[in-house]
Amino acid sequence: MASIHALRLAPALLALLAVAGSAHAAGAGSFFEALQRYQDDNFKGCADTLGAMYRSNERFPDGGELLLVECTAAAGDHAAAMAYVLALLAQDRLPLEDLLHKDRPGLNALRAEPAWPQMLARAEAMQQQRAGLIDAALRQELLDRESRDQAAQHAAIAAGGSEAFKSTLPVASANAEWLKAVIAEKGWPTRSKVGRDGAKAAWLLVQHADQDPDFQAKVLPLIERAAKADEADRADVALLTDRVLVAQGKPQRYGSQFVKGDDGVMRLRLVEDMPGLDARRRSMGLPSLAEYKAILAESYGTAVD
Repeated sequence: MASIHALRLAPALLALLAVAGSAHAAGAGSFFEALQRYQDDNFKGCADTLGAMYRSNERFPDGGELLLVECTAAAGDHAAAMAYVLALLAQDRLPLEDLLHKDRPGLNALRAEPAWPQMLARAEAMQQQRAGLIDAALRQELLDRESRDQAAQHAAIAAGGSEAFKSTLPVASANAEWLKAVIAEKGWPTRSKVGRDGAKAAWLLVQHADQDPDFQAKVLPLIERAAKADEADRADVALLTDRVLVAQGKPQRYGSQFVKGDDGVMRLRLVEDMPGLDARRRSMGLPSLAEYKAILAESYGTAVD
């Protein structure tokens, strides 16, 4: 049986609309209930659910904030959507590029508002101010290495996975050795240092460094500290925690690691305290296990038990 190498599945969680139906049938949590409502054109229901999450200071899955803006705008409350945009951009929780270019009914409606140019100017000013504090060269190198990592991962999946993942080793090894030097010189690449996308890319390079489990274990406390300071995503901590535990021969904690059997079916690796798994997943901003299985099945095009 071979380990499943997780891709960066959801840069923007609107991509999960393709599997939202099966997630809802499995008993989705509040975020994925909102996602299903959006798919059903129940924009107000989606906006109300996500708005309650936002006001309760609940963390969204990676990319989920865009859905809050989209649902609110699609429901007709453009003023509230604009307010969300400014607040989320100030917290570096919303990609400006998505606002400018995503083709969604709510976002399209916002762009047609007379107040949009003024709001956009404020958003761009905030982005420029933040960009002045970022190590632009390091961010770009992280994004370039992430792109090579993802190309290798996708090629391995297209080739059938399992043994094909050995072909990703040269890229993963080169990325890990480079990142070790970066950490030694500059510390962990946090959001403040390299932006949200750069920090996510740094995590991904570590997540795929399975050839060097000691490196993964040493980085885990760095990402844990970053997440506590809102400089990294809690979901990243959960996924790397599972990677480290499995490499140490221990049960995983958050249920992110699967193996593919000879029959081609993906199955969950051993998990500690299985009854409490979904609660732990929710606490780290992850979908339920049933939802995650649906995402894996869609992404890998295979059965997931």
